[in-house]
Amino acid sequence: MWFKILSRTSGAASVDGPSRTLFFWLISAFLLTLLPHVTQMPSWLTVSILLATIVRCVAEWKRWPLPTTTSTGVVALCLLAGISLQFHTVLGRDAGTPFMAGLLMIKFYELRGPRDITLIIFSSFFVVMSALLFSQAIELFVYCLIMMWLLTGILLRTYMGDRTVDNLLRMLRLSSLIFLQALPLALLLFFFFPRYSGRFQINLNETVTGLSDRVDPGSIAELANDDSPALRVFFLSRSIPTPDTMYMRAIVLWYFNGRSWTRNGPTAKGEPILADLPQIQPQKLADSDVIQQRIIIWPQNQRWLPAFDRPISVAKDDTGAEWSEVLTGDVLVVPGGQMVDYKRPYLVTSSSITTEDRTLPAQLDMELSAATERPAKIDPRVQALADQLYAPNHETIAYVNAVLHYFRTNGFKLSTTPGRLGADPVAEFLFRTRSGFCEHYASAFGELMRIEKIPTRMVVGYHGGEYNSYGGFYQINQSNAHAWDEVWVDEKREWRRVDPTMVITAGSSYAIAANEGLAATDDLSFQLADRRLTLLSGKDLPRWMRNGLRDFGMRRQEMEAQWDDWVFSYDPGTQDRLAQALGLGRYAWMALFAACMAVAGLAAAAVVFFLARKKSLSPVEDFYIRFCRRMAQRGAPREMWEGPLAYTGRLAERFPDHKEPIEEAGWIVAEHRYSADVKKPHGDLNALLQATAEKS
Repeated sequence: MWFKILSRTSGAASVDGPSRTLFFWLISAFLLTLLPHVTQMPSWLTVSILLATIVRCVAEWKRWPLPTTTSTGVVALCLLAGISLQFHTVLGRDAGTPFMAGLLMIKFYELRGPRDITLIIFSSFFVVMSALLFSQAIELFVYCLIMMWLLTGILLRTYMGDRTVDNLLRMLRLSSLIFLQALPLALLLFFFFPRYSGRFQINLNETVTGLSDRVDPGSIAELANDDSPALRVFFLSRSIPTPDTMYMRAIVLWYFNGRSWTRNGPTAKGEPILADLPQIQPQKLADSDVIQQRIIIWPQNQRWLPAFDRPISVAKDDTGAEWSEVLTGDVLVVPGGQMVDYKRPYLVTSSSITTEDRTLPAQLDMELSAATERPAKIDPRVQALADQLYAPNHETIAYVNAVLHYFRTNGFKLSTTPGRLGADPVAEFLFRTRSGFCEHYASAFGELMRIEKIPTRMVVGYHGGEYNSYGGFYQINQSNAHAWDEVWVDEKREWRRVDPTMVITAGSSYAIAANEGLAATDDLSFQLADRRLTLLSGKDLPRWMRNGLRDFGMRRQEMEAQWDDWVFSYDPGTQDRLAQALGLGRYAWMALFAACMAVAGLAAAAVVFFLARKKSLSPVEDFYIRFCRRMAQRGAPREMWEGPLAYTGRLAERFPDHKEPIEEAGWIVAEHRYSADVKKPHGDLNALLQATAEKS
């Protein structure tokens, strides 16, 4: 009984199934489409797909019957439940991609005809291209094109009769021809089809990556080994900072409870939130005092827009439209609850010099009050240490130097794995472990300052980076994530940066950050959907090979920067400027739309004309194609030189149990092709085809 429920015997439905060659082409292409997603799919799903693939290949080789639709439906429901439990949804990029991959694997157990093959191929188009929702690296884009080329070749074999003469190389040549024919239309649509400038996009449900507006011990250390890109910074001014002065401000944290630093603290009802108050923009500065940047930010699903030092302008896109607001602490934030969920460029101006007080008196009082707020509970040893260092140094600068000297001369060291800290992480860091990452030093420094009522805030962003001399930009990775402090110097009426981590790395507050990390260009790696997979670390390579990989990596970064400028930065503003340059006038978008519609109309007319002239297959020819496919599946394909009588004569000798229906099939086709008069009525062709498929 269970065998009857879970399987279906071979019958008429299996006659039009793919040949073994086509099947193994198809399932191999399917596995290759999943390759870019292997790191972001759940491990249980990856293992299940591999096991299901092996079982399906064995079933195809041994010609086992396929399961029923009921059983595959039950498996699909189990997949739905597993994805829902893993991601708490089946929608969006992260959950939808593995869900589609699992459904495609299930579809292989329902593969019985060209329609099923077509569904698998077009779904595979979607799966492989969805990798570009995770990353837009050049090599990933090229891989997606290669897979589309391969899948198109398989689709061609399916609809050309699944013949043995249609080998893979021949199908790929035809697929290349189709791609070349489509290229002019694709370029026309890309450059000239009017682009929508409003907000119309799906929620990709991306996971938050990179920096966060909450810093706990170890939260930034987790990013130390993450070489995924975060920013690409082009400096448009004459002055270009050196890597040791590359501080990219992203978030300012005001509140500290003894363990965690956050943007917002407890506020009374109706009281304004300090971190969300606007910052006053300064008066016009001299050109020598400002630094202009063009920054390309990778998607992080956050609101922050990092900028060098202190931004003095809002962020703008390439068309000049404002894309951010400047909040308290010189923080750039995308307004309206939007998130940075796709790669995009922006322009911003920064300066380390201010010529006026940029904060209203009442707002400054709020800042200083929040920046001197002490944790509710302070370890007596920390209090004693702060008093000891502050006693001979009552001025802010002198006390800051005393604390930095204490870090430098008392055996503190830098580590990304300092171990777990207890209920009072600052006390344990200062008196027990004396080992930590940038957030440990910034947190301890901030508490020591606040104990003596010196206003201090933590700043989170990026430090350092690798300068690409070929492209003229800094490449900043997530491993450059960094935390430092700013103290209020009342005599100067300004916030001044203090980076306590620097005194540990080289005995100087101007040393390069230790978490700058090994450059990703030193590694032998390639891009998967959501991360780069390192095959061989640069530390394991000889110097000459490491230098070669570094040079190659910088060249690749330069190409990717050009790719971003020409492809991903091609927005409505760029298209409008191109149209104006071509003389299309004020209403360029209307002319572009009319031109695209005209081209589309001509293409549609050509297709209709071609289909009208194409002769449809007669029932006998359609029968013969299916008959040849059926015999090829049984291991007896037709040779190119064989006519219907010669072929069926050879088949009759090989399959004597089906001699009569096979010979009848040959005579029907021969009479249809070569005789003006039909000498023998052919009756029901489907019944005849079924007779050749019946088991003896």
